[in-house]
Amino acid sequence: MTREGPCPATASRSSSADNVVLLRNVHEGSFRRRTLEVLKMRGAMHHKGDVAFTVLPGRGLMVLPIGAPDPSPQGMHERVSTGNAGIDELAQGGLFRGTSTLVSGPTGTGKTLIATQFAAEGAAQGEKVLLLAYEENREQVYRNGTTFGHDLRAYEEQGLLTLVSLYPEAASLDDHLVAIRDLVERHSPGRLVVGSLSALERLGSASAYREFVIGLTSYVKQLGLASLVTASSPHLVSGTSVTESHISGLIDTIVVLRYVEVDSEVTRGILLLKMRGSGHDQKIRELIIEDGSMVVGEPFKGLTGILTGQTSPLS
Repeated sequence: MTREGPCPATASRSSSADNVVLLRNVHEGSFRRRTLEVLKMRGAMHHKGDVAFTVLPGRGLMVLPIGAPDPSPQGMHERVSTGNAGIDELAQGGLFRGTSTLVSGPTGTGKTLIATQFAAEGAAQGEKVLLLAYEENREQVYRNGTTFGHDLRAYEEQGLLTLVSLYPEAASLDDHLVAIRDLVERHSPGRLVVGSLSALERLGSASAYREFVIGLTSYVKQLGLASLVTASSPHLVSGTSVTESHISGLIDTIVVLRYVEVDSEVTRGILLLKMRGSGHDQKIRELIIEDGSMVVGEPFKGLTGILTGQTSPLS
């Protein structure tokens, strides 16, 4: 069968069949993706359009679920600390359990540190944490934690942290989603941390990537996990990440990090852009990273255009 439709022989027989299911192996850029479509199901409603599936050794064909918000995710009223007092203050007490948080910004602005603090805080509170690293190996993740006073290796030895370093090109987007679901089911974490989703963007088309991130965030929300994912912006001084644009409607909390030029000196800025179901600080504040600490400082005054990278004094 082709992308354009069934072969003539299949088309001629489909009118007499009660159910017709099409399997496709679609070439998207330099990758292939398996999809399934219920073309016809007589006497019953069914999903219209392609749905991704994969074939797993020893398990056979697995159709990936279509992501959709759970009407009653667990733990929606319980707040959890991010591990950073300043960010907790921006969120008026921390993040809600059962919600997803996206930390987006250019490289070097502090995304990995925020993710590390979030993971370490969960383990410090006796909560199981699953940390998936797509851009760094295990030793790099350990080193990042040690730099800021978090012994991630010790948490892992205590069974409080599961650290998995994954090479993006080792599998397709669909297989990565299945692997993440299996890890969650195996370890039953209370927190899930993924850094960075941007490493997976190159594994397929924009639509396939969008389905992956929606499938991931909707899944962890249904389980009531406190999840935090990071994504890199395409430019050093401005720009929205691909992940942010794809899931901004589904994600509950968005933290935006930016470089800010002030008097010919570059510093960092942080903004809690969105937090569903809660009031939050709406000012762009300075983010200070030094001496093994991250501090949320005062709001920038007298500047405009920080989010776009076109910083200029207020007229």
